[in-house]
Amino acid sequence: MKPPIRLFFLAFLAVLLPLASQAQQMQEIRGVPQPPQVLPLDDQGYALFYRSEAGEEGQDIYALRLLDPALNVRHQYALPVPVGAAMLPRLDGKTTFALPFHDQSAARLSLYTFNPQTGAQLRRDLVAEPDRRRVPTGRPLIAMTPTEGFCLVQPFRRDTAGYTVTVLDKDLKTQWSRMYFPADLRQHVPLQVAVSKDLITLVLSDSYTVNPNTPKQRGVTDLAVLGLDRGTGKMLFRTPVRQDKFTLLPTQLLPLADGRVVAAGVYTQPQATRRDSVLGVFMTAYRADGQAVAPTLTPWAELAAATGEPALGRRLYEGKGSFRLLELLTTTGADATLVAEYGAAQPGPFVVLTYPAAAGGAATVYPVARTFKTLGTPAEQRLSSYRGVIGRQGEPTLVYTGVEGNQAYAYATVLANTPTRSATRALTEAEKLPELPAYSATPPMASSPALDRLTGRLGSLQQKLNTGVEAVNKAVNGPQGPPVVNYQPDQLANFVVGPRGQVLVYRYEISRKMLRYQLQPLK
Repeated sequence: MKPPIRLFFLAFLAVLLPLASQAQQMQEIRGVPQPPQVLPLDDQGYALFYRSEAGEEGQDIYALRLLDPALNVRHQYALPVPVGAAMLPRLDGKTTFALPFHDQSAARLSLYTFNPQTGAQLRRDLVAEPDRRRVPTGRPLIAMTPTEGFCLVQPFRRDTAGYTVTVLDKDLKTQWSRMYFPADLRQHVPLQVAVSKDLITLVLSDSYTVNPNTPKQRGVTDLAVLGLDRGTGKMLFRTPVRQDKFTLLPTQLLPLADGRVVAAGVYTQPQATRRDSVLGVFMTAYRADGQAVAPTLTPWAELAAATGEPALGRRLYEGKGSFRLLELLTTTGADATLVAEYGAAQPGPFVVLTYPAAAGGAATVYPVARTFKTLGTPAEQRLSSYRGVIGRQGEPTLVYTGVEGNQAYAYATVLANTPTRSATRALTEAEKLPELPAYSATPPMASSPALDRLTGRLGSLQQKLNTGVEAVNKAVNGPQGPPVVNYQPDQLANFVVGPRGQVLVYRYEISRKMLRYQLQPLK
C-alpha cells in the first residue's frame, strides 16, 4: 500500500470507528421457544428470562441470563416454576432483585432472589394454608423492605374477609406472621402495601352493611390507611380517608428514608358518587406514631395552568380527557415527585408535582412537553407513551416513546423544571429478518422455453390491464396522491432503558426461535 493511500485509509478509519462504537453489534440467543421478557436492572445490566422446556410433573423450566451493562453474560440459571404460575412484578433492592411467581390454584408464592454481582440465588415457596373458616383468595401483595427482605400480604375470606402479613428477612427466613380479621361481618381487602424502616403501610378497602335487615339497608365501601409496626406487626394506627371537606383516594405509596410513607392520589368531595366529584391531586405522609401530615391539595385549576388546558376540569368531568398518575418516586430519600400525564384526543404533556420535603407546603407544578426531533402525524403522536424515569439519584430523566415516519424511537428528557429542554433519542426497533421459506413436499415446476414464453405473455397482459384500470380511476376520480403509509408497531420488537443513557433494543424471531438484542445510545 502506497504511503498516501495508507494515510488516507487510516484517517478514514479514525472517522469511522467512533461512529461504529455508538451502537453495539447485534447479539443472538437461539433456542428460545417462546417470547422472552427483558428486564432492566438499573446500572447492573439486564435480565433475559423465558420458558425453555417442560420440567418434572407440575413444573416448567425457565432460563434466566444476567447480563452486565456491556451485554456480557454474567450468570445463568434454570428455574423450576409451577405450571400455570403467574409472574408478579419484579422487586428491586440495592444489591438484589426478586422474581415472585404466584400459583393461584395452590395458593403458593414461589419467590426467587438474585444478586447480579455475586450470582447468589435463593428460593422459597410460601403456601397459604386454609383453616376451617377461611381460605386464601386472590393474588397476594408483596413489597421489598429497606433491608432487602420481603413483606407478603395474603387475602383470606369466608364469611368475613381479612388477610395475613408475613415478613421475611433477606435470607427468606420468616421473621413473623400475623392474621388480621375484622370482629364483625366487615370485608377487609388489602389494596396496596409499602414498607419503610419503621412502618408497614396498607391501603385497605373496608366494606360493610348499614341498617341491616331494614328497608334502608345498603352496602358501603370506604378506604383506610393502616400502619403496622415493622418489627412486630402491632397495629399502630388506622386512618380513615374520608374527612369533613373531602375524601382522599390513595393510589400510590412510597417509603422514605426517615421511616415515613408517602401517599398520593386524587381527592374528591366527601360523598363521591360521580366523576365530577374528583377535585384534584393530593399528597400526604404517615409517621410511625400515626400522625399524618396535612395533605397538600392541588386542584384542577392549578393543574390546568400547567397543562395549558384551561378547561381541564370540565373536560375530565365530561369524559373527554384523562389525567393519569403514573409514578411516585424520590430522588434524595426525603423528597417526593409525582409524575402524571394529561391526554385528550392526543397524548398531552407530562405534569410533574414536586414536594421538596414531602411534608406540608404547596407543590411545585410544571409541565414536561413531549419533545420530538420532527413533528409526526396525529396517528403517530397517538402512539407516544410513558416508559418510566431513570437516573433517580442526581438528575432524573423522563423516558417516553415517539414515532417519526416508519421508525419508533425512545426519547429521554430532563425531569427538572427547566425552561429550555431538549430530548435525546434512540432507535427502538431491530431489523426484521426475512421469513424462512415454508417447507413444501411438492417439487418446483421445471422451467422450459415454452413455459417461459407463456409466463412472459401473462405478465405483459396483467401489466396492460393494470394500466387500463389506473387510467379509468384517474378519469373518474382525478389524480390521486401518493398512498399514506402509517406506522405499524411490531409486537415482537421492544426496548428497555439501560444505564448511562443506553437503550437495549430486542426482537424475537418466531420462525427461528431466536432472540436478537443490541445496545443503542440515546443521543
